[in-house]
Amino acid sequence: MTQTIENRAYGVDVSSFNNANVTEYTNAGANFVLVKVSEGLDYRNPKAKAQVDSTKQNNVVPMGYHYAHFGADSNRAVQEGNYAISSAKLAGVVVGSFLACDYEQGSGNETGGDREANTTAILTFLDTIVSAGYKPLLYSGAYLMKNKINTSRILAKYPDCLWVAAYNGKIANDANFGYFPSMDGVAIWQFTDNWKGLSVDSNIAVKSLKIDANVNKPVSQPVNTSTQPKTWTDVQGMTWHEEHGTFITGGAINLRWGANTQSTLIATLPAGSEVKYNAWARDSAGRVWLQQPRANGHDGYLVGRVGSEAWGTFK
Repeated sequence: MTQTIENRAYGVDVSSFNNANVTEYTNAGANFVLVKVSEGLDYRNPKAKAQVDSTKQNNVVPMGYHYAHFGADSNRAVQEGNYAISSAKLAGVVVGSFLACDYEQGSGNETGGDREANTTAILTFLDTIVSAGYKPLLYSGAYLMKNKINTSRILAKYPDCLWVAAYNGKIANDANFGYFPSMDGVAIWQFTDNWKGLSVDSNIAVKSLKIDANVNKPVSQPVNTSTQPKTWTDVQGMTWHEEHGTFITGGAINLRWGANTQSTLIATLPAGSEVKYNAWARDSAGRVWLQQPRANGHDGYLVGRVGSEAWGTFK
């Protein structure tokens, strides 16, 4: 079955920091959802399957993406490609769908090496997922695409496969093409990290995209409310989401007694510190705070992400 994402259709991309149920986004006008399925070689988004299933239940098109850690290493790119394939299948992103390589600086990925070596590694990853039947996309910021990736080589093999990020950091309801990057081969443009005030990245297709996949709706299952992640609102008005994981700091990060930058400092954690967390919330400035359970029932708080930029690695 062939599905089409029409030119100028809006969509969102989601990870574990977003809701498992994407209805809020589809009700706002999203016609496709790009779901983070994996990162590196040892992380799978725990919400990926629920997000893909919710996307299908809302009759919009699911796709997947993998956050790369391979830098300029083509051998590792093959490994990550295979890990992305298995992760996508586990999440329900079926063969024939788009599967993107998210290639950014930081959070475990180093892009500062040779431009051509970076490009070769990216092509190796894309070749791997294409060999499994997925359609390729390459996500990155406009600056990185223009300076550290030879997009001409990418597009020579996989035309119109670029998913580019370029925006001014403000809430946006619609794509302002005054910020559209002047680049060839763009299929999808990520134009904001806060669409309609929903704290979700939004994208617009800048060409018609065809998907040759059977994306039938999943069979509805009874909801076991006892296993659903909890949410709650604190006195600051921040909505917290229960999630258990480990965050490894990418640089020095302050650990505080409260989830705001004026709260008392507990310690400044050095790069490479492992922090167990049990919940997260996003503040009005776009900072994602992680809650660290501590002794005697007290909690510590640190910033793990600002906008779409992670300050470390999640596992």
